[in-house]
Amino acid sequence: MSDGYLAGSFDLLNVRDLDLIAQARLYCSRLVVGVFSDDVVKSRSGRSPVVPLVERLTLVSHVRGVDEAVVHDDDAAPLGSDVIRFRVAGEPPPSAGDDFWLLHPRRVTTSTALREALQAARREEVA
Repeated sequence: MSDGYLAGSFDLLNVRDLDLIAQARLYCSRLVVGVFSDDVVKSRSGRSPVVPLVERLTLVSHVRGVDEAVVHDDDAAPLGSDVIRFRVAGEPPPSAGDDFWLLHPRRVTTSTALREALQAARREEVA
């Protein structure tokens, strides 16, 4: 097997994120997870992340199956060309190119409080 790379914001880490990490890990022997920098989160979603980058990195690094968590702050994966790069269906790719393995989220959060917190954060960014 080879190395894998999955990038995302992982802001307000939830069951969807854990599901995607678990799926990616099935296809590689070592998984590196790129956590979007605050600037990348803002450019992709239009809002600043709720959870600071340092905390998101710490949380992701402690998830089972993650071998390393790194900051993803541009459009290039920090790994070689022989790495399996993953992207999530319905989301723009985290880096240039078309060579991605597509992951489909099988679980989503059912937390009303979490959904309301995300909606409130979006409203604050607009105001």
